[in-house]
Amino acid sequence: MMPTATMEGRHLLLRPGHGACLALPLDQGGHHRLVVADVASAKRVVAALEACAGVGILTATGSLPGAMTVAESLALALRYGQDVVDARDDEREMEIALQLCGLSPQRIQVLGSEQPMRLPRLERWAIGLARWMLRPPELLVIDRLFAGLTRREAEALIAVQAAYHRRHPFRSALFVDLDSHELPELPQCRSLTHFAEDACPC
Repeated sequence: MMPTATMEGRHLLLRPGHGACLALPLDQGGHHRLVVADVASAKRVVAALEACAGVGILTATGSLPGAMTVAESLALALRYGQDVVDARDDEREMEIALQLCGLSPQRIQVLGSEQPMRLPRLERWAIGLARWMLRPPELLVIDRLFAGLTRREAEALIAVQAAYHRRHPFRSALFVDLDSHELPELPQCRSLTHFAEDACPC
């Protein structure tokens, strides 16, 4: 049975079938981790979460539209729902977000016209995080970030992601990770749930 996700009050509930397996508060900030058995389970969980209003998905490759440039993707995030736009304010906001996500001013100057698909994976992820930093969702879901990364790369991205919480301290982030003994520790992780689709161990 496909998992389902619903917003109830100020909580997101993720169910494997019957009964609530994971209940996340939406206005208390912090990291949470959901561990799944395999890639197929991760895809089903993320699809269920993505269907829920107020949830933003950040995949390991940044979740940026392939046909747009970096500048267009970030401008779209900034202008969503805005009637009046000052391009100079947009540029300042984008630069601040990209710097908070670990990109140097020199690199930012040449990134605007690049297409995300042509960038290294870690850079695409940092830009994807900057997009959500500009328009934070109720819950940011970080999908299988650590798969295929070295310990040093994983720790570097955890440090970058911490900037999101400094900017938006009351927005929560849920890391969806594949079960592994090599998963890096999440600083100030508020909950750890092992998700089983056929039964709920919670």
